[in-house]
Amino acid sequence: MKWSKDSELKKLAKSKRIVDVAYALGMDLVKIGRNYTWKAHEGSFIISPEKNIFSWFSQGEEMRGCDTIALVQLIKDCSFKEALQFILGTEAAVFHENPQPKKDFEYHLPEHSNFDLARKYLKEERGLSNDTIDFFLRHKVMALATNKDYNDGFTEPVIVFKNFDINGKMIGGARQGIFYNKHRHPKKGRLKRTLFRSDGTSGTWVDIGTKQQFKRSTPEKPFKLYVFEAPIDMMSYYELHKERLNNCRLVAMHGINQAVISRNVLEALCLNEQEMNRVKGSETASSFLNKLDELQYTQSLKIIIATDNDSAGRKFFNAINLPHTKVIPHFAPLHEGNLKADWNEQLMVIKGIQKTNEEELTKKISPEIGKTKFPSIAELEL
Repeated sequence: MKWSKDSELKKLAKSKRIVDVAYALGMDLVKIGRNYTWKAHEGSFIISPEKNIFSWFSQGEEMRGCDTIALVQLIKDCSFKEALQFILGTEAAVFHENPQPKKDFEYHLPEHSNFDLARKYLKEERGLSNDTIDFFLRHKVMALATNKDYNDGFTEPVIVFKNFDINGKMIGGARQGIFYNKHRHPKKGRLKRTLFRSDGTSGTWVDIGTKQQFKRSTPEKPFKLYVFEAPIDMMSYYELHKERLNNCRLVAMHGINQAVISRNVLEALCLNEQEMNRVKGSETASSFLNKLDELQYTQSLKIIIATDNDSAGRKFFNAINLPHTKVIPHFAPLHEGNLKADWNEQLMVIKGIQKTNEEELTKKISPEIGKTKFPSIAELEL
């Protein structure tokens, strides 16, 4: 099947109701006149059902008049092909002004009994240490599993980064491919996709410190939330700065989404669901932080934005409108000749690890490139 921008598939995807697609992505919509706004960016992010487009006015001209495909690419940080697969390959829930309960997330990926293949990839291709890998494994936020593409039966091993709610229930996550396959994944070379029906406001997180400690935070020693786009950048930042990380939560958003920040502040500072519901009152988890800021109750909170150092990451930081909350950027430094930097790249620079070029990646990581599928779980664990 040819994935062309002129294909009938693109026309079909663009014809889907944009409010339905937004709802399937977990976006919290609020009606304003004939349009809707995304509550996480209320007023600046507008969805027009009549025109079937969205505009994010705080992000410049390129984010105006965008279609359903662009919406999925933005929220899920995925390729054009992956956005089409999300819109056309799933049964997106239908948005109502009084939304019906969404179907629960279900996790079905078969997990491997060991993490060896993923550990090899994280160490050799991402420069992470055993200590860092073991830290995140102890927090049970990642596992090695086999992903199956149900369009053609293709299987490959993936790292699953897991999202949990305040009760410790898995409510979503993301898949990170291990083997390099530019033919199958033309944008990034590896599979990178959220799990179906993942809650769009959760994120993969780990706490350093206890909730009891978090609740005792002061303006002098605040609770800190470190925010990342991707889990591997979060792991890299931890490795580089773990000696000074304390009384904090690290969260990877699987893209860019301010609602993830709000929800994680709320859940980190509440001991259980009952307390959380009492504290947030009539606010949603994704709008809680704006209300807290409005009431000037955030003196003991500090938010560190450690997203990619590129135009999108900087615009995300600049668009956060929390005038009474300390929000600071901590971007990886740009190196000469580069327009973008992230924390995994910085880790590799500091360790003196050269990125493997595309030709070597194909030989080294993906010896199965010419086969119809990657090894089964049984084959991988022999």
